[in-house]
Amino acid sequence: MLLILAAAVLAACGGGDGAGSGTGADSGALATPAALERDLPEEDAVPVDYGSGPVGTASAVTETMKALSADGDLAAAELTASYRPTTLTRAAYNAGAFGPVFGWPIIPIHMVQLPDGRVLAYGSDDKGNQGAKLHYAVWDPNWNPGAPGAAPSPFQLLANTTGTDIFCNTQVLLPRNGQVFMAGGDRTVNGIVNYAIADTNFFNPANNSLRREPTDMAYRRWYATAITNARGEVVVLGGRDDRFYAGTATKPATAETFSATPEIYVPGTGWRTLANARSDGAFGELRDNGLYPKAFLAPDGRVVTITNDGLLYALDSSGSGSIARLNGQLPTTNWNTTAVMYAPGKILSARGGKALSLIDINGPQPVIKGGGALSTPRKYGFSTVLPDGTVWFNGGSANGNVLADAVYTTELWNPATNAWRMTANASKPRLYHGNTMLLPSGAVVVGGGGAPGPVIGMNAEVYFPPYFFNPNGTWATQPVIGSVTPQNFGLNATFTMQMSTWGAIDKVVMVRAGAVTHAFNNEQRRMELAFTQAGRTLTVKAPARATEMPPGYYMVFALRKNPQAPAADNRLVPSEAKIVKLS
Repeated sequence: MLLILAAAVLAACGGGDGAGSGTGADSGALATPAALERDLPEEDAVPVDYGSGPVGTASAVTETMKALSADGDLAAAELTASYRPTTLTRAAYNAGAFGPVFGWPIIPIHMVQLPDGRVLAYGSDDKGNQGAKLHYAVWDPNWNPGAPGAAPSPFQLLANTTGTDIFCNTQVLLPRNGQVFMAGGDRTVNGIVNYAIADTNFFNPANNSLRREPTDMAYRRWYATAITNARGEVVVLGGRDDRFYAGTATKPATAETFSATPEIYVPGTGWRTLANARSDGAFGELRDNGLYPKAFLAPDGRVVTITNDGLLYALDSSGSGSIARLNGQLPTTNWNTTAVMYAPGKILSARGGKALSLIDINGPQPVIKGGGALSTPRKYGFSTVLPDGTVWFNGGSANGNVLADAVYTTELWNPATNAWRMTANASKPRLYHGNTMLLPSGAVVVGGGGAPGPVIGMNAEVYFPPYFFNPNGTWATQPVIGSVTPQNFGLNATFTMQMSTWGAIDKVVMVRAGAVTHAFNNEQRRMELAFTQAGRTLTVKAPARATEMPPGYYMVFALRKNPQAPAADNRLVPSEAKIVKLS
């Protein structure tokens, strides 16, 4: 195991060749992944951004950081355990604030929140090249260099021992044992990348090991989506099989095909194919609907998929499966726009350009209405539901993977009021292969971008939403959860939260641990829980239905009104979460 000191000591420069730009959905043209996902020799010339200054090549940076780490030349003071912003103003009360940029030993194209509070990331090698066959990394946001026996770095860079190239696969945290399930990935044919594989791999956070499942999926999948159903099974949807390649005198041409038949992974049992649920409309070639399908577990137990051409399909994942088209239609979009379930059965979907749609799937047929508009198009951007129920949008670009069009602004939507406001600006572009995920601290980590470019983003920054701040720009006082008992409980159960701080708690919420890539957190959902309070003890009722909150790992937050906020502003400040298991 190689320990990497990922301090912001080396740096970044802008630029890029603009390759792989796409046009808007209203033009009917799509940004094609095959044009972007490549490993070309000229990738070595793409600038690498470690966060704080210009560098020439990835290899030089990586080797320099390794040498500095091995020699002990990076002091602990250069790796602060806090990712908080160093300077604050009153603007933070409405806009939030970003902390300093810090280095990451790979491009964090995929992120998964682990039950122990750490974050698994993978997607490139340690030089920022396509090649997750080589490395994956674990980040500890709570790393304390002064703690007895502390590791020399918040990062562990680990070897991929299975030989599977897990670049652009799908990932989910298994509800039974907290291991990371990773299905599909990248296959090279005649020296050409981005053909699919049927491999399944598992990361075990207990010992940082990676193992391959001996039984493959029935179908090869690249750019698939995996979500957990109400029975705790993993539903795997979509993904491309073969890719289009025009061919040369020495390499045969290939045609693009999709894996349009869903399948189920049952932990402890194996795979089951949903042969009666094959759907080219939902998971096939049409408008690239099979690329990272936007799928959600509905309150009635079906899996609802919202396609790029605006249609909705409901999948019954029992037995051999079935699928039906639902009523209604949304505006068209591209595969690289984001969607989020911000409340049980309620989805906000970014469509073409700046348009948004609201979809309510709590009934047998969806209810669709307009959701206003973003301030700017955000291709490859992200949407993140926060503990207070607001949704934060960040990253992306107006026209594709083009540095000149990168969007540094961010914005926040309040579903209770349907009000939007602009929030803090990011320091770095987050284009193709950028990533964003809510942390148990209530902050949001934003990182990555690249493979192939226009900048290799081997860095991240942490965003602190407005609820962290008082009106004068100082840090708000957060409630503190001392313990949750038990930490493993079932549906309809009662659990106890012992607060370490006094004061009335206004809300208790559960947010599912994140599993994020390519503009989509495929497991994201949030629910408010009923509770009573006696002193510092909260007695909390667990969710009643697995169709609303399926088995798995969740972050539990306690929220309290900020006493310094104006009376008309019901500003709730979240605690740091405890991670619990809903069995």
